[in-house]
Amino acid sequence: MPEVFEEINIPQIGRSYKQPIGIFIDNEFVPSSNGEKIETINPATEEVITSFYAATEDDVDKAVKSARESYENVWFKISPAEKRDMLLKLADLIEEEKPLLAALETLDAGKPYHTNAMDDIDQIIHLTKYFAGATDKFTQGKTIPIDHEKLVYTLKSPYGVCGMIIPWNYPLAMASWKMQGCLAAGNTLVIKPAENTSLSLLYLAQLFKKAGFPKGVVNVVPGKGSVVGNSLGLHMDVDKISFTGSTKVGSSILELAGKSNMKDVTLECGGKSPAVVFQDADIDNAIEYIANGIFYNSGQNCTANSRVYVQEDIYDDFIKRFTEHTKENWKFGSKCDPFDKDCTVGPVVSEKQFETVNDYIRHGKEEENLQIHQTVEKCDCKGYFISPTIFTDVPQGSKLMKEEIFGPVVVVAKFKDYKEAIKLANDTNYGLASMVFTKNISVANWFARDIKSGTVWINSSNEEDPTVPFGGFKQSGIGRELGETGVESYMQIKTVHLNMSEKI
Repeated sequence: MPEVFEEINIPQIGRSYKQPIGIFIDNEFVPSSNGEKIETINPATEEVITSFYAATEDDVDKAVKSARESYENVWFKISPAEKRDMLLKLADLIEEEKPLLAALETLDAGKPYHTNAMDDIDQIIHLTKYFAGATDKFTQGKTIPIDHEKLVYTLKSPYGVCGMIIPWNYPLAMASWKMQGCLAAGNTLVIKPAENTSLSLLYLAQLFKKAGFPKGVVNVVPGKGSVVGNSLGLHMDVDKISFTGSTKVGSSILELAGKSNMKDVTLECGGKSPAVVFQDADIDNAIEYIANGIFYNSGQNCTANSRVYVQEDIYDDFIKRFTEHTKENWKFGSKCDPFDKDCTVGPVVSEKQFETVNDYIRHGKEEENLQIHQTVEKCDCKGYFISPTIFTDVPQGSKLMKEEIFGPVVVVAKFKDYKEAIKLANDTNYGLASMVFTKNISVANWFARDIKSGTVWINSSNEEDPTVPFGGFKQSGIGRELGETGVESYMQIKTVHLNMSEKI
């Protein structure tokens, strides 16, 4: 049988380990049915890390069958307390493997190790413990007394087999948002990692087995979106699908669900989130949060505050201080190495993304003649590094103001008053997140009321917690993840009518 593990050395953490490169079905790693593989590239060095097996349509069928058999015969019958204990054990195992899991995110996705990847793993540990506690709390139904002789009660029932498609910007975090909530609700799952960042989720798969999850509960099928993603969307035995990624692909997932068995769909798609800074705001606080909100993870965040509107009276001062802050705090580091403690801006994930983001920058400079500030000099090292880039005085009709760039690029414009600010902020097809900076409690609450977005941050940006719901308005998605809704979205309500009358 072909090898399904490969020895990989990560000198930056002083460790060699065995990387799974097979498909994970029935708690075992196996080759794909046709033996095809996908190369995965280190975006900081442009070198091949390894190759892993790419699942076929037949492999997806096997994974779904395994998940179905496990759900019907095993997982459905396991008590909430037992599910809780498995998730708690998983959290402990993730904590034990934290340095390696973070290193895999850095190696495969280019995340700065100390300031980004380690934080992701901390969130996953917190999230896993949270959902462990949800197994016997958010899964309860209600009793509804109708009259003296009739009682109605509801049951929360798992969907059964859930398909999941994960993006490349947060390979483990986005997977965990879905997987742990889905399992707490009592479902089994088949999950597809992004084809250019599959290593960490393949490694995590074996931790589920080690934590005691039965065969077939968790199945990981890496591969091409056109094959694996489409197969999950069209599969007649997948009861629900959860997708995070671009709005364009999310729309196609919705279409595939409708063409097949009308499976339930949760979508978390793109964003073009506005940050609005009023003249009474604490400017230093606003700048720190806004810089973090666009340059963290190299701007590859759906909730990145990539549009900034500043009230005209403080606009010039804001631009000066924002540029200086970015230059001082957001750097490649001396070695252009995401494992370096001085690296706060890593590379974007791939050559394709590098070219896409640079095309937007070129367009802004050459075709729209926009004023530009790039705060890091060109890196002489290899890798897909892009300098944090600030465009100022950007008109509302600009391509850079309208489209999601998904890189370390922010556009800034001025506004006159609240009425104009809210109009500009809402002028988008997206509605994932928004931010407002002001000391006026009335203005803050007006903004929260009037803005069309699923999350509103007041005097902060991109602070997330597994205990609160997350999702978008408009073309940013359907449904919610995390919090209580992160379990409920993986369950259906069943209504039971109980007749206690003696009449026939």
